[in-house]
Amino acid sequence: MKASKEAFFYGSLVEVPHGRISDMVDGEVFSFSSAYPIQVLVRPTGGDPLSWKELDLGPGYFRIDPGTEVGIRIHSINDESLREIVHEFQACPILTHLDLSENRKISDTGIEYLRHLITIRELNLSSCDITNDVFSTLKMFSGLEILNLSFCPRISDIGLKSIRDLRNLAYLDLQGCPKVTRAGLAWIERAGLTIHKH
Repeated sequence: MKASKEAFFYGSLVEVPHGRISDMVDGEVFSFSSAYPIQVLVRPTGGDPLSWKELDLGPGYFRIDPGTEVGIRIHSINDESLREIVHEFQACPILTHLDLSENRKISDTGIEYLRHLITIRELNLSSCDITNDVFSTLKMFSGLEILNLSFCPRISDIGLKSIRDLRNLAYLDLQGCPKVTRAGLAWIERAGLTIHKH
């Protein structure tokens, strides 16, 4: 599957009960499971944002090779489903990428559950049903490097102020956000941050 900054996007099965995450085995292997039809992505630790590759599809059990980061992509879920998925992965220290794009039934309430996934560095919320209230959760992700808020039309200048707290943020997608103005962008512009608005 082709990856892009706008829509970020190997392993044998292991017997781990659904929703459980194993400890590292001799410091080499990490395994987890999910009851949901997730797309599991992997890349070398510290890899380029465009280097994600599909490992497998859920539901199922997954074994991750050492020196690897994990990304998750899922569609057609709501706030309650997201709460359960967060519960499955909240103890996963190698989950760095989460793609929730096109989930129009995910609201600010669902995004609040993400506060348990503190290792996330790349987050795609494109076309989710979120408002400025989402920023009270997003500002907790101090390690966030890539954030896609495209086509979230209720996002406005007022909410963007919290983006200034995300000092590691390097890429922000705001295309399709008509309430974000040039003045709002001026509040958050800084060296090292690329903003895609058009």
